[in-house]
Amino acid sequence: MTVRQTRYGGRAPAWVTVTAVAVAALAGCGAPGEDRTPTPLGTAAVEVTVVREAGVTYPMRAAITGWRAKPHPQAPDRGDAVFFDYRVTRTGPVPESRVSLAVCAVDASDMVLLCTTVSVERDGAPSPEKGDGSLGPTGSDPDLSRTARVLFLPNQMKDDGRAGDPKDHDGYTPPRLPGPGDQLRARPAATPR
Repeated sequence: MTVRQTRYGGRAPAWVTVTAVAVAALAGCGAPGEDRTPTPLGTAAVEVTVVREAGVTYPMRAAITGWRAKPHPQAPDRGDAVFFDYRVTRTGPVPESRVSLAVCAVDASDMVLLCTTVSVERDGAPSPEKGDGSLGPTGSDPDLSRTARVLFLPNQMKDDGRAGDPKDHDGYTPPRLPGPGDQLRARPAATPR
C-alpha cells in the first residue's frame, strides 16, 4: 500500500471533507426508485370524491353544505372568520382509519384566502357524517370577508405515518396544504336556477 503525501500536509481540503459528509448524509435519504414528490393537488369543488393518488379513489364523498363569513364571537375585533358545514358520505369500506381533507376559503378568482384540514374517522361515525369548522381569524389572516366560496380538495392529506421509513413507507406523499395566495384549480361554481 502506498500513501501519498499531499501539498495540504496529508489532510484533504475542507471542501472535500464537506462534500464527502454531504454525500454520505444524502446517501440514505430514499430507497432506490422511490419518488418522494408530493402528489399534485386535485381539482377543488364544493363536492368531491376523495382520492389518495392517481388511480386510487376512496368510496367517500365530501361536500360543503353551507358557509358564512362573519366576525368570530371570541375575537370580533380581528375581522371576519369563515364558518362552514360539511357532509361526508361513505359508500363502502375506507382503507384508512382516518381521512384528512383540506377545506379552503377562496376569492372570486379561486385564489386561496385560507385553508385548514378536517379529519373523518372511519369507525364509529354514521354515514353520512356531518360536521362544521371555521377558518380564521388570527389577526394576520387575509380579509376573509372577500370569501366567494368554500371548497374541498379531493386529496387525502394524511400519509401512512411512515414517511421517514424507506422500508415500510407506502410511497404516498400527500400534497402540501395550500396557503394564502395560492391559485386553485377549481370546478366552476354552479349557476343558480
